Amino acid sequence: MSFLNSLSFDRLLWLVPIFFMLHNMEEAPFMESWSRRLPLKIHSGVSTRQFVIAVTFLTLSGFLATYFGVEYLHNSTGYLMVMGIQTVLLFNAFVPHITSPVRFRMFSPGVVTAIVITLPFSFYLFRRALNENLLSWNQFWILLGIAPFAMVIFALISLQIGKALDK
Repeated sequence: MSFLNSLSFDRLLWLVPIFFMLHNMEEAPFMESWSRRLPLKIHSGVSTRQFVIAVTFLTLSGFLATYFGVEYLHNSTGYLMVMGIQTVLLFNAFVPHITSPVRFRMFSPGVVTAIVITLPFSFYLFRRALNENLLSWNQFWILLGIAPFAMVIFALISLQIGKALDK
């Protein structure tokens, strides 16, 4: 963690979209076949191409939001926006990536980066933000409460974009 400790908080926040991109690169190629094998339909009718378009849209949006939050706003509102993205990723690590292999007894695309990158980085980022008084516990709990709803909304919108652009 000494590398992370050497980064300013602004630079640390740039790891959010970078790690998000790595996670999407692990997940996207396998999502269609994984979804077909599930007993319940999560991404029903979504092709690999549509999913790649969707996660590309989300990844680019993450980079844009990070640029806006860190470089343009460069204040607590901007930091909260980027930490909000990481909160969604933290929730996403648990649902579906960690819970689905346990529940369905099968590999879940994205579980490796969820466990190896998203969880440790999230704990580090939030602990550091709390220690540097850039995030309060109340703000953290609010972000965590919003995360499941934001994840569903962003997933639905991005999948619709993926379907529309695949035509």
